[in-house]
Amino acid sequence: MIYELLRINNDEYDYITTACNFNLALEFEQASPKLCLQFLDAAIKIEEKSKKKTFLPHLYHMKGRWYFDHKNYYLAKLYFEKALKSFSKKDTLYIASMYNNFALCDMNMGKLDSSIKQSEYAAEILDREANPNDENVFFRYVLTGNIGTCYFRKKDYKNAEKFLTEELNFYRKNDKYVVNIVRNAGELFSLYQITSQKDKEKQLADILITVIPKMKDLNYKIKACEFLQAYYDRNDDLKNVRFYSFKLLDLNKSFRIETVKDLDDISDILNGYIIKNINQEYDYKIADQRKKSALMIVLSSIIIVFFIRAIFRIRKRNKEERYLLESQNTLLENNKEDLEKDIELQKGKIKNLHLNLNLKIETEKAFLENLKKMKKSKNINAEEAVKDLFFKINNLLQIDQKNNEFVGESSEETKQFMQNISERFPFLTEPELKLCVYFRLNLSSKEVSLLENITPGSVRVYKTRIKYKIGLNKETDLNFFLNSIK
Repeated sequence: MIYELLRINNDEYDYITTACNFNLALEFEQASPKLCLQFLDAAIKIEEKSKKKTFLPHLYHMKGRWYFDHKNYYLAKLYFEKALKSFSKKDTLYIASMYNNFALCDMNMGKLDSSIKQSEYAAEILDREANPNDENVFFRYVLTGNIGTCYFRKKDYKNAEKFLTEELNFYRKNDKYVVNIVRNAGELFSLYQITSQKDKEKQLADILITVIPKMKDLNYKIKACEFLQAYYDRNDDLKNVRFYSFKLLDLNKSFRIETVKDLDDISDILNGYIIKNINQEYDYKIADQRKKSALMIVLSSIIIVFFIRAIFRIRKRNKEERYLLESQNTLLENNKEDLEKDIELQKGKIKNLHLNLNLKIETEKAFLENLKKMKKSKNINAEEAVKDLFFKINNLLQIDQKNNEFVGESSEETKQFMQNISERFPFLTEPELKLCVYFRLNLSSKEVSLLENITPGSVRVYKTRIKYKIGLNKETDLNFFLNSIK
């Protein structure tokens, strides 16, 4: 219809030509940015020469948005400034919008303090309205969310949560804003994850679950499911990960079907328009008809190529997601097997340590018995007795060496444990840290005393002192607490 109106007008009325070019630019803003800019420049060229300049501020605004989308923030701010100067003072919503655009440019350029000031000024403009309409109220909360985003990027998570939560609560009050909940869900999930607020993460996930059925736009449904899939993946909820993986497959399938249908509809309309132009030779010259038909074919081809590429991108993304899910499942299984093997290995080591300690006790008993016999007997062979005692002492040394090798066998693990506990409780002495390693292995006071050549009573005193230093009550088991430190 726009093309038909543009053809009939034939540049006779500037207002109609400008309006048609402006609307064509809007139509192609996402599908073909180059065509969008072409129509936009054509409209600006006519409007700058016009006396009334009805469309000019909106055209400047749109061109600034075009540069913003292409990350040329300097030129974007230049055209937003032109738009600001062109708007009437009564257009408070548009004026506030321009300051918001300045804020967005500054935010993407890393000027976060300036961005916050621009957003706050835009909010002040809207707050001056005595009777704000729904659009003004809605945009006021958009500004609130933008301020929250700036604080999030500044790592001021307290203020970020305050403003982002205020924006979220407003969107929850009206079903027509459900897509905006999805838009800021990503930042809120990241914020809650950084600040370890798992309860609020769950609340946000529950909110998304409730709003998904209310959304008609498949793009936002897909985005919401992606957030939920990532959330449940972080919490190792494989059942829900699987559920939302299959839901994403279904939604992407529906999106592909809808895209193909839209493509068919557009093709039918364009083809019908081309045929109509061919049959209406009396309305214009044959040369003009050929040019416009060629333009339609080019536009049709661009749109078809765009949608085909979109379909292929969707398929590729689905394939990558399936592969990622399979890889994650495999990794979880491998980690589980490694943990089970490590547990069995540690059990074996502890068993060997206990056996060595028992052997040491028996050897020491035999050693003492030999000493008693030597003391009582007068006709004992001194050389044989010394050899026997030397043999037993050597056995004790070998057992101690094995015990020390066991304690140091997992040196990296032990070092990491001692580093973690010393960082957490820097007031513990070296002997106390060493005893923590034994307590972590669930050794008794008698076994520890044999390893360290101290009395069992001293071990118990050390154990009581360590519990007191780290703030454990009498009922809390020290061994269990030490095993909880990774």
